[in-house]
Amino acid sequence: MHSPAEPVVPIPSFEELSPAFQARSRQATARLGVTVNSVHACAHAEELGGAARDFLSAAMTLGSLSRELRLLIRLAVANAHKCRYCTAHQRHQLIELGVLDSKIVAVLAPDSGGLSARERAAVRFAQALTIDAGAIPPAIYADFIAEFTPQERVEVTVVATAMGMLNKINDALRVPLESEFAELVG
Repeated sequence: MHSPAEPVVPIPSFEELSPAFQARSRQATARLGVTVNSVHACAHAEELGGAARDFLSAAMTLGSLSRELRLLIRLAVANAHKCRYCTAHQRHQLIELGVLDSKIVAVLAPDSGGLSARERAAVRFAQALTIDAGAIPPAIYADFIAEFTPQERVEVTVVATAMGMLNKINDALRVPLESEFAELVG
């Protein structure tokens, strides 16, 4: 969980970024409507930080899963990790897509009835994977396999694990949440 401590790396301004990171920043700003601190923090490691950001973008855009389902999966992982930064970003994007608050809240309690069987299977799988990927309960696997094709199972898994990676980057570097999103996580 993010602490109020100072960031481990400074957040460079847009003008301080390389052309490649300026392009990444523009893409993130177009998606979220604000300068995204996480992208700017990764700019300190041009090659590896850039490769990480490109992978994270690919995990959010490539494949057959809908944007809404990807965001629900990502929210489930961010909640499981208690990553305030990523939770706020996923909530914001779901709200922008017009997803009802009741569905967003249902990610915390996927068996509450607020999610479709497919969404519930993905969210429960993502939560279980986040807690202990080697000990996912058989019932969660059964629902997951029943709802998704082999291709989709790989995609759900990559989306969930990529979100876990982003949670760890943001929390370890103490990336500050943008003030515009603070109300989304209290």
